[in-house]
Amino acid sequence: MKPTEEWRKLLFDLSDQAFFDLVRNYLGDIHTPFNKHKLLDSLEAFLLNKANLEQIISMIDSSDAALLSAVDFLGCASIGQLYSLFSDEKPYYSFYTHLMNLEERLLICPVRSEKGEQTVVISPIFKEELEKCVIDFDLFLGCRKAPAKKNTEYSWYDIPVISAYISALLAKKGKAAPSVPACNLAKDAGEIIKDILLKHSLFYQAGRHLVPVNENLKKLFSMDSRDVSRFFIQSYLASNPLETLVYDTMRTDRSYPDRAFARLVRCTAYLAGLDAGDIESCKEHLLKSALAVEESTGIRKLTSIQSTGNGNIVVQPDFSLYVQGTLDAMESLALAFYSEIRDLDVISRWEVKRESFMRGIRSGISPSTFIALLEEKSGAELPQNILYSFKSWEEECRGIAIYQGCVIKADERFSNLLDNNSIFKKYVQEKLGVGIYLISEDNAADAMKVVEGVSGQSLVLPMEKKNIDVLPAIEKENNSSRFKEYENPVPRAKKRDISEKLLKKIEELDITEEQKDILSDRVRRRLILSEKQLDSGSVRYELMEARGIDYNRKVRLCQHVMELGGAFLELTVGSEGTLLVKPLQLKKSGNDMLLIGDEIPDGFSVQVPLRKVRYIRKVRTSLMA
Repeated sequence: MKPTEEWRKLLFDLSDQAFFDLVRNYLGDIHTPFNKHKLLDSLEAFLLNKANLEQIISMIDSSDAALLSAVDFLGCASIGQLYSLFSDEKPYYSFYTHLMNLEERLLICPVRSEKGEQTVVISPIFKEELEKCVIDFDLFLGCRKAPAKKNTEYSWYDIPVISAYISALLAKKGKAAPSVPACNLAKDAGEIIKDILLKHSLFYQAGRHLVPVNENLKKLFSMDSRDVSRFFIQSYLASNPLETLVYDTMRTDRSYPDRAFARLVRCTAYLAGLDAGDIESCKEHLLKSALAVEESTGIRKLTSIQSTGNGNIVVQPDFSLYVQGTLDAMESLALAFYSEIRDLDVISRWEVKRESFMRGIRSGISPSTFIALLEEKSGAELPQNILYSFKSWEEECRGIAIYQGCVIKADERFSNLLDNNSIFKKYVQEKLGVGIYLISEDNAADAMKVVEGVSGQSLVLPMEKKNIDVLPAIEKENNSSRFKEYENPVPRAKKRDISEKLLKKIEELDITEEQKDILSDRVRRRLILSEKQLDSGSVRYELMEARGIDYNRKVRLCQHVMELGGAFLELTVGSEGTLLVKPLQLKKSGNDMLLIGDEIPDGFSVQVPLRKVRYIRKVRTSLMA
């Protein structure tokens, strides 16, 4: 459905009174016979007229723009959600009357949500123009532009740190998380990394040993370094899904003062269907985990030191490796398996030892791959003494082998048949003895079919406890997120304040004072775009307000609102301030009348003596309801 068609349907479904009041305001008196479709054609043409459209946009101030941006940001926002974003700026009655004014000006439209709540959306007819010239998420959130904040030191979620801790865990083998020399991190960084490694079956505890699940580690580290860091960050924040989303939605080129951060959290929660919870706790957790930093301009998201794959390695004859710059994730993992961390800094020092080299072989990363990495990053062939030691350690390592697979044992009746079966022999990884065959797990099912054919028996594999791959999918950053990708609005045409000119023109008109008051009120509410709308035929008297000592008018206004429905009363009562009330009953009380109603939005019952009311005004619940 085209935007104008959506808008026309909304207006066509209005009550006759609301529809004709709207049309009269913009087009003047309606002459019979009339056709609603033709009236809509005329209204649409009037509003989209270049001069009128420019005037509509020109009359939008920064307060309007912030509220319109919030409506657009949330897509279909309930009044309660919107107010929670602005409650620290204005009382409810001010917020509500502001929202209704945007509706009167046709900038927003009310719709009913699936849950039956009253929600509002940007008016389809103006949506494109508003998004181009008005919608400003920085203005709405209250965040500030700032250059991206980069970490000057390693954080616990950076690839060099994670690989260093993996190396330290492999070397130590104990239950406690080891420290990394010269690594300037909080004491609990090692525990954070260790917990994540165990939680996602990247390591498992076997007695006092921490054993790597090589396939899971290689699967994770084969991904882009940014995604590996995101995996560890998501795992750390997983206990509170909202914190993960908030971290994702923060922009690195923005700073967020307290109000901006609170709005960011609430918006994130609304869009995700979550409870905003304790916003201060969310902030403190991000700061504590070094995912953000607080400055005088507000909280800032930190960017990690990402691997570029351009690191250099200097290989020393004593088997020391000096790493400058950063390696990619898989290169860092190979380094962690084949060597031990000695010093993590701008230039990190590692050392290849006999045990670490053998550990690297058992990880499934071939020695030739590790040697090629060292030669590529050092730009030279390895010294002969190092190559000789590597070869000697490899031969020593392969002298004892541990296999994981399926063992088939057959007595002499069947072993001769299996030894001479060419198909079965393809599946044998190792013949361990007479009639004892080692079959890889991948080939076990096919090998069993051959054995079943030879033996004439139906066989079932015994149950084995295996390391289950539970590595979760890494959630990619939502780069299309509205929090991240938006442009500032194009500069609007210079604001044209025609209110003084219009008010002066009204005073010159030959109409009643009451009609002048109504037209002047429309000017102040920014419903008049040009002098052509100053037509007495467009004015239909409606009791809207009562002031001071005009007691009878106050009584009539209360009765009027209760009889017609569809409106609230804004009451200014002495030092008690202003209330927004849904009137329910007028009750005699001595020489006064008590207005009994429910305070909006909380629903608390209130009783207000009318003689104490200094000002009372009718507030529509919706022009289009």
